[in-house]
Amino acid sequence: MDSRTARARLDAAVRERDRARADLDSADRALRDAIRIAAAAGVSQVELAELSGFHRNTVRRIVADD
Repeated sequence: MDSRTARARLDAAVRERDRARADLDSADRALRDAIRIAAAAGVSQVELAELSGFHRNTVRRIVADD
């Protein structure tokens, strides 16, 4: 592989990583919004933690940011 091909592959990998990060950020925002909505509807923080996979202290911080 020559250096031009290697640079092109690296550039493509960086773009793919950036797209994946953007998708992850969007999914994380959606999950956090769903946690806030569920908390407002009366779902307990313990259950929110179990369902989301977040630690209950993290759930508490997410809900408090509302």
